[in-house]
Amino acid sequence: MERLVPQRLRTFAATFVSLSTFIAILFLTGPSALGQKKPLTPELVTNDDQVVTPSIRSIIWRPAHDEVSYVREDSGEGLWLYDVASRKAHRLELPASADPATYQWSPDGSKILFKGGNDLWVFDLQSSEAKRLTNDSEKEEEPTFSPAGDAVAFVKQNNIYTISLKTGKTTQLTRDGSEWVHNGTLDWVYKEELADRATGRSYEWSPDGNEIAYLKLDDLHVPRYPLINFLGRHVEFDIQRFPQPGDPNPNASLHVVPAAGGLIRTWEPKNSIFPVEYFAPRFTWTPDSKSVCFLTLNRDQTGEAVHLWNVDSGADRTLLEEHDKYWINSLNPPEFLRDGRFLWLSERDGWMHLYLYNMDGKLQARVTSSDWMIDRPLFSDLPMFQTGGNSGWVYFLSTQTDPRQRQIYRVHLDGTGLERVSKLSGTHVFHLSADGRFYVDTFSDFQTPPKTRVYQSNGEEVAMLDNPANHLDEYKLGGTEFVTLAAPGGVELYARMVKPPDFDPHKKYPVIVKVYGGPEVQMVTNSWGVTSLEDQLFAEHGYVLWILDNRGSWGRGHAWESAIFEHMGRQELKDQLTGLDYLKSLPYVDSTRMGIWGWSYGGYMTLYTLTHAPDVFKCGAAGGPVVDWKFYDSIYTERYMRTPDMNPDGYQESSPLEAAGNLTANLLLMHGVDDDNVHLQNTINFIQALVRNGKSYQLYLQPGEKHGFSAYSARLYLLNRLLQFFDENLHPAVQ
Repeated sequence: MERLVPQRLRTFAATFVSLSTFIAILFLTGPSALGQKKPLTPELVTNDDQVVTPSIRSIIWRPAHDEVSYVREDSGEGLWLYDVASRKAHRLELPASADPATYQWSPDGSKILFKGGNDLWVFDLQSSEAKRLTNDSEKEEEPTFSPAGDAVAFVKQNNIYTISLKTGKTTQLTRDGSEWVHNGTLDWVYKEELADRATGRSYEWSPDGNEIAYLKLDDLHVPRYPLINFLGRHVEFDIQRFPQPGDPNPNASLHVVPAAGGLIRTWEPKNSIFPVEYFAPRFTWTPDSKSVCFLTLNRDQTGEAVHLWNVDSGADRTLLEEHDKYWINSLNPPEFLRDGRFLWLSERDGWMHLYLYNMDGKLQARVTSSDWMIDRPLFSDLPMFQTGGNSGWVYFLSTQTDPRQRQIYRVHLDGTGLERVSKLSGTHVFHLSADGRFYVDTFSDFQTPPKTRVYQSNGEEVAMLDNPANHLDEYKLGGTEFVTLAAPGGVELYARMVKPPDFDPHKKYPVIVKVYGGPEVQMVTNSWGVTSLEDQLFAEHGYVLWILDNRGSWGRGHAWESAIFEHMGRQELKDQLTGLDYLKSLPYVDSTRMGIWGWSYGGYMTLYTLTHAPDVFKCGAAGGPVVDWKFYDSIYTERYMRTPDMNPDGYQESSPLEAAGNLTANLLLMHGVDDDNVHLQNTINFIQALVRNGKSYQLYLQPGEKHGFSAYSARLYLLNRLLQFFDENLHPAVQ
């Protein structure tokens, strides 16, 4: 493996050029203006509601009405309903135990289903009364209304149930649910890697409401991992089923059960193109309720098939197949139109685009094409595209304008008439009404917190739905620059820099590189999230903060992302060093005072950089890091690396653990003790490697926290610990 990065790689981007730099100063930063502004503090950044009022969330159009529901978290906390015609909003009076964020509408818009404690409730809008559906100590999960709105299905103890809203009768549909058998709900690895993380539900009502299709996952042979809770007098632990690369995966099977209970039918994979081992990530019903349309994916994730299973006859056929020599990203089921045709997302030409098929699996039209992609917000349950009734348009978010932006576009089903609907440069997230007449758009850019408006479908504004107050102009904030660098191979790298509020180009500043670098994530975007107060806090402490999206990250097409195939860390480091060479060329950067930090894949990249380019950084902080890809989950890791038996050299060369002896920088390791994603096993093994090699380190373990810290006290301590670590090592000037 590459134990060290040679000098020629550190000068890999010696020919870099700043192709385009646009500077966007958030606020006046002259000495007189800054002297009157308040400093940011770790307390303010950790609880930033005092600086920026939280924006609305959980936005849903009320079915059959020109009304929008949403959840507010400010002084008017709760579930609200906005009428487009009157332009008035009112809060719905739910029970005190209600969790507003869990709400969903009945198909006719007359009722709301929500969770309250461990139980399910239904709120009737006409009577303004709430009815408790369940009342027991067990938790009911993944509830949904039936298509007629007269019943609710849910999962309890890994079995599927229905309950009649009229009679209150509960019917148990499956009975083999257990600790390792999951009916209608996803296990950990499926939810983490094959779903959108917003829901763990894996069942669907048929459109006529007579049957329910569901996925069963059997984890019996999946290896177990203990999650230990050290807090309290007696140590407790839970067992997590966690497959690592090469381990047995969950056994998946697809079933259909009558909604009233009865005989369960099972799909037999006799015609599957992956008969040995496969994933079954997504499925849906055809509009006539006769067939289930579902996906299968081979273990390597290089082949995908769309199946049509006639439930009554048992016949099944393959509608289409996708193959890719690297991996397949799109796992969305077909979206059926009222005429029986369906829309399909594919990256077959290197970019995520829409295709129109008929029920024979024959291509009718390439709806979108060219060197840009259709996208959606990360970890969102929003669809990748929205059709809006009989409008004839398909709406979607696109990178066509700029890979760092997300704009709303629409196009006719035959691929004609492509047009941009949103007008403001930045990042948009939208919700289209069922009839396609209106949409709700939440917009932000790097200097504008999210604002939500209602628009007509052609992009004409109707009303401002939410314009949260912010007090940003009261605080000392630095300037933000977006930078484009040329790298060998003719590619452009996008980066972002935040400078100290009282920046003086004649002074020398230390640099903190904030890194993620992994697939599926894009850090450098023109959105509010990239100009976080956390980044501003580092800048206020006297640092130049730098973030760069390397090859392997999201938003630039499949070829860009697949540059990491079978060798995680290698291409990412080359591109990050391109950014470092650029920084070293700046007269105000002190190249002897440079630090790096990141979390999750960013923690991995921090360790990989410190062990494979040990002379670049003076210090680094790695949070929740993968230290060897053999320790992470099978579905994610094998997608990019294959198994250790198939790619032994790639695993070794991608491992910071194998190169721990190269460490020369001061290191802070951070981990949540209860992390069920990147297990504490990673940090423990890296510590052992450091000890064996006589290397010093600092350690911060946070009891009671998982991969992302949730408690205010833990997040505040983490931020203070990072600031203390970098201040001790990089000695910024007092601001």
